[in-house]
Amino acid sequence: MSEQTIRVLVVDDHKLVLKSIENLLQRESDIEVVGTAENGRAAIELAQAKEPDVIVMDVSMPELDGIRAAGEISALGISTHIIMLSMHHSSALVHQARKNGASGYIIKQQANRDLIPAIRAAMNNGMTL
Repeated sequence: MSEQTIRVLVVDDHKLVLKSIENLLQRESDIEVVGTAENGRAAIELAQAKEPDVIVMDVSMPELDGIRAAGEISALGISTHIIMLSMHHSSALVHQARKNGASGYIIKQQANRDLIPAIRAAMNNGMTL
C-alpha cells in the first residue's frame, strides 16, 4: 500500500522562515510543497490554483493577515486544512483562528517538533489547537 502524498502550501512573510519550513517539509517522503506565498492575498490565489491538502500559514503578515486569509479560504469552500503559525501563544488568536477554519495553531519556536505531526493529524481531520 503506497502512502498518500500530502500537498502543502507554505505562507510566511519572512523569507528565511518560509525557506526553513519548506526545507523541513521536503525531508518528509509523504509531503510535497506545492507552493509558497508571502502574504494572505497570494495565499488565497494559490489555494484556489493549487488546491493543497494543507496550508501552513503565518498569523501576522502584510496586506492580509493569516487569520483573515484563512477565513476567506474557508468561505471559498476549498477543501483544505489550515494550520496557523505564530510567534505568540494567545488564546484570543487561537479562538479567532479556529473560528476562521483553522485546524491547527503552532508556535513557531516549536515548529520543528510539532508541525509535521500537526499536518498529518489535519489530514485525519484532527485538530492541533
